[in-house]
Amino acid sequence: MRRPPFEGVILLKQKLRVLLITGRVVKEHDYRRINELLRRMLESTGRFDVRITESFTGSTAKSLEEYDLVLLNYDGRNWLSEPEFVYWDDIAFQALYDFVGGGKGIVFYHSSFSLGPETPDEYLRMMGGGHDLTTGGRHNPKGDYTVHFSDGEHPITRGLKRDWFIVGDDMLPVITWHPKAKPHILATVFDSVEDYNVPGWPPQYMIHRLADGDPAKMPEINTDQPVAWTNEYDKGRVFVVTIGHDIDTLRRLNYLVMFVRGCEWAATGKVTLDVPDRTGDNRLIPWPYYNGEEQ
Repeated sequence: MRRPPFEGVILLKQKLRVLLITGRVVKEHDYRRINELLRRMLESTGRFDVRITESFTGSTAKSLEEYDLVLLNYDGRNWLSEPEFVYWDDIAFQALYDFVGGGKGIVFYHSSFSLGPETPDEYLRMMGGGHDLTTGGRHNPKGDYTVHFSDGEHPITRGLKRDWFIVGDDMLPVITWHPKAKPHILATVFDSVEDYNVPGWPPQYMIHRLADGDPAKMPEINTDQPVAWTNEYDKGRVFVVTIGHDIDTLRRLNYLVMFVRGCEWAATGKVTLDVPDRTGDNRLIPWPYYNGEEQ
């Protein structure tokens, strides 16, 4: 059957337009490969059209006006041992604030929620909370753990298994919350003191020191720690997910669905994406399990 003229252009305009901002990410992350996987996850649903930039300094409101969502895979450092963060200029920061505050959406992916001395207060307010190694934030040495959906009825998590396991990922306890944040916690992990009784912990790059050398005296130890939340920022919507260190996590069904739904929710305030049907012959559909036109 012959397609109507310009049908492809019309369909493209109906998709949610995403700008993935990246470029400076701690080198233990294969960020360019991860970026392409994030793009594939989103576009496989048929709901998104993703563009990637590694140069955001100097960007203005006009630079963002064609987009519905900004996705950040950017933490501002080359190595964790570097105390300084390299961010964008004030013009680019203001463009982000205006974009989200005016009613659009932003997603902070994995280490993008890292904080440093140069992190603007308004940026933290937009995230809701961040991870600061200088004020008590730490890296749990255990890489394999259970994630719990603390709110299994939110549109982002509805219909997913409440408890699920991931391997080889980061657990980053102790969130620095902005006093004006309005976070809604979606997922947590349990930060056990027993996890820290291993050789080689704490690593050299950790500025935070143990109280009296005792892991049991660390702040918020033996508590559930948030790894995914939403936040309100003026008229806009924010989704933060702190796990996603490597490919194995991205391939988990629960993570995939949470991520694409979190992006849709941040962009629109609603969720239309369902959990992929993995029954019958659909089990033959390869990751990322959706069967959109970009598959």
